[in-house]
Amino acid sequence: MSNYSVFFPGYSAGENAYHEIDAVCSPYGTKAVLIGDDIAIDATKDYLLEGIKDSSIKIVEFICSPGEAAYEYAEELQQRDVVKNADMIFCLGGGKAIDLGKLVAHNLKKPYFTFPTVASTCACISALGIYYHTNHVFRNFFRVDRPPVHVFISTKVIAEAPVEFLWAGIGDGMSKEVEVKFSARGKEDELTLSDAAGVALSGCCTEPLLKYGIQAIEDCKNNRASKAIEQVALDIFINTGMVSNMVDSHKYNTNLAHALFNSMTMLHQIETRHRHGEVVSYGTLVLLTLDKQYDKLDRFFDFYKGMKLPTKLADIEVTVDELDPVLEETVKKYDMDYSPYEITPAMIKDAILELEAYNQKKEA
Repeated sequence: MSNYSVFFPGYSAGENAYHEIDAVCSPYGTKAVLIGDDIAIDATKDYLLEGIKDSSIKIVEFICSPGEAAYEYAEELQQRDVVKNADMIFCLGGGKAIDLGKLVAHNLKKPYFTFPTVASTCACISALGIYYHTNHVFRNFFRVDRPPVHVFISTKVIAEAPVEFLWAGIGDGMSKEVEVKFSARGKEDELTLSDAAGVALSGCCTEPLLKYGIQAIEDCKNNRASKAIEQVALDIFINTGMVSNMVDSHKYNTNLAHALFNSMTMLHQIETRHRHGEVVSYGTLVLLTLDKQYDKLDRFFDFYKGMKLPTKLADIEVTVDELDPVLEETVKKYDMDYSPYEITPAMIKDAILELEAYNQKKEA
């Protein structure tokens, strides 16, 4: 067997998580350059400066992301002297800004630290990034050499962010256990230790969302840092993110829920009016229906109704007549390559129609 390495990031969480910056980052130098989106910088700059006050760490420049995680933008940033001369990279914001920062750090071989400002994805802890062309069209997935050294999770910042990001993050998180365990089913003898640990950890990703999700949404609406906010944020960032780091991302990390979303982006209404996590959450119900996991479907459905997550096509503005070309593309996605049995477009359509009937029955 060939050699391989697995890296684990650390994390700090709490209302004053930024006060830990000096203790965590000082072994790596003193000069940090921060890459983030402008809204995130505006929302957190004072908290960051307060966190490093009287410390050895200095943020030498706050750089606004161009708005897309694109290779071209990473190339531009890494040519800047202030970036070249920094000891470390701070990546601040949502998924795109963080993915851009981690690519810059990867290319320059610098340590990087992440500061998520919305709990919508696990980008802050994952070595995997999603990259786009500068015209906003999806390009590819790319895994950098290692995840961040450390993640700073300010529950105050998460609680003050727009609630729709947390809502979508919960929707996305609901897919993790379902997709990972489905993809790895029957492959037990092929799993590496890291794969097996990731599959096991995926079993911890659902219950915190079911237990704390609705309260976390209510607390976020009131900008109230709380136990519910912390538990949900840690689940989205740490639990699901570490699963992504540990399992082979091209085999076991996703399946039908993500393949369906990626294919549905060909529909204008999905691309322009619905969030990733929102549509992925619907795809999770489709997978549970297709795989006849009806007990879990019942639990998820009831939770979705309380969360106002989509449970039927109408909730995402899609009609049955639009499905055929979408489903033809869905089965071609790499997400579907590692399934315990062959899945056809007809099987997915049958599951969607069964889910539609299930909705009608529950609403009767």
